[in-house]
Amino acid sequence: MQKRQRTLLIGFLLVIILSVGGSILAGHSPQLGLDLKGGVSVVLKPTTPTSTETLNQAIEIIRNRIDSLGVAEPEISRQGDNILVQIPGVKDRDRAIALVGSTAELRFRPVLADSCSSPGAQIGNCVADFGATLESLGVDPNATTTTGAPTTTDPKATTTSAAPTTTVVGQAAVTPATPVTTTTIEQTPAERRKSLEDLTGVSKATTTRDEDTADATVVLPERDRLTKQLKARYELGPTGLTGTGISSADAEAPSIAGSSTGWTISLSPKDGADGRDKLNVLAAECFNRAASCPTGKLGIVLDGVVEFAGTVQAASFDRSVQLSGGYTKSTATDMTTKLRYGALPIELEQQSVQTVSATLGNDAKNAGITAGIVGLALVSIYVLLYYRLLGAVALVSLVLSFGLLWAVISYLSETRGLALTLAGITGIIVSIGVSLDSNIVYFEHMKEDVKNGRSPRSASEKSFAGAFSTVLKADLASLLGAATLFFLTSGAVRGFAFYLGLATVLDLAATYFFLGPTVKLIGRTKHFEHNPTKYGLPGTARSSSAMILTGEAGR
Repeated sequence: MQKRQRTLLIGFLLVIILSVGGSILAGHSPQLGLDLKGGVSVVLKPTTPTSTETLNQAIEIIRNRIDSLGVAEPEISRQGDNILVQIPGVKDRDRAIALVGSTAELRFRPVLADSCSSPGAQIGNCVADFGATLESLGVDPNATTTTGAPTTTDPKATTTSAAPTTTVVGQAAVTPATPVTTTTIEQTPAERRKSLEDLTGVSKATTTRDEDTADATVVLPERDRLTKQLKARYELGPTGLTGTGISSADAEAPSIAGSSTGWTISLSPKDGADGRDKLNVLAAECFNRAASCPTGKLGIVLDGVVEFAGTVQAASFDRSVQLSGGYTKSTATDMTTKLRYGALPIELEQQSVQTVSATLGNDAKNAGITAGIVGLALVSIYVLLYYRLLGAVALVSLVLSFGLLWAVISYLSETRGLALTLAGITGIIVSIGVSLDSNIVYFEHMKEDVKNGRSPRSASEKSFAGAFSTVLKADLASLLGAATLFFLTSGAVRGFAFYLGLATVLDLAATYFFLGPTVKLIGRTKHFEHNPTKYGLPGTARSSSAMILTGEAGR
């Protein structure tokens, strides 16, 4: 019997040492939730009535998008017909919100007209940057327009051939599709402005959201990857392929070690008519610079923004497609996320956006820790005064149980994205009382047995079976309540239930593998047998007689 108790005790201590030590060596620690670490909370509402199945599908896609950010325990749940998204510890709030809220269909379109700021853009057949005007380009609409080297002096009809490179103030050098012949004629101010706007690509207006349909020819902006601002614009043809035709997309590290901008994206279309076949039709048109894709470029559009515009270098693709263009690890990861989870089944609009500052979260964390310390101090004083040395054993059991809890939370944080929330801290604090209840049940059983005539040693061994049976039933009731809350609720209440249930399970383990064996081993010592009051047990007739005899011998 004694050997079995030692085996259980040593085994339990080894598990704790290995768990806590392994977590420390691996650098694992509990991740904090939104209310403790700060972050952003977004409420999204469907723009049209939708079914429960569609909402659940949208939630799953949003969860996949957020998981790609590496965020610990994002909370995504339904609130009626709305979707609540809580993202803790996110550094780039705008990036996270944009990634979550992008609801439009992912579309692959041929580029009909390049950005005027792109190298080699054709004058008169390009699109000016987003928000550009003649004035912002440094072009004076009242000045005489000249292209090339002007030699004309007769204002009526003399013409001259210009050099093939044309420079307009404020614009990059562009090459005309054919040699340009310039005629200097009299123009009204409105005609002159219209001519200059056509020349610089300003006249092509950006397509509105309502006009951005799959079969329309559109003019859409591209977002600068560094500043995230809308900049270059492209004219694009009708959609040839949507995001439903994409099987997978992965970011690949640069081949040159240490490079930060050589990341590429490997894109794999689905096999069949709706995937690879449609992509190859687009690729052939752009590679051969057909009338439907004169620039040779293919654009990828999401939510009215050109996410990628690049030259097609093959007429067909049997395997994956490589997208390159100075991607960093962050921009490549964002792009692959949009390619994988590009289209939500419904359109969502933001109802509210709430940001919890890191300072406020830190204050909440400190308040929770303070509450835990105060609660632990009060119960420690109680058990030490009432149960004395057995109370000290109970506190050691509580510390070991907490160490195992810390290791489990740290592991789940690193591998499953679990985050510790304020509700979770509350659940852990409540579990302190649950753990001490287990100890008290055992100790009270021992006191009753000693009062009924058993020796302290016999009481320590015989009382545990009945006490653990009671503890097991009480903890099962707590677990049942925690499980009910976990499966039938969401948000903070669910977090409370999870941590309360986890702490309760670990309490059962600590009671069976540490508290019972430790008290039984202590019960075999002479000090325990002759000094039961120091362990919070009532004095026995045998121990009183021993004290009297000892006193007489000393006289």
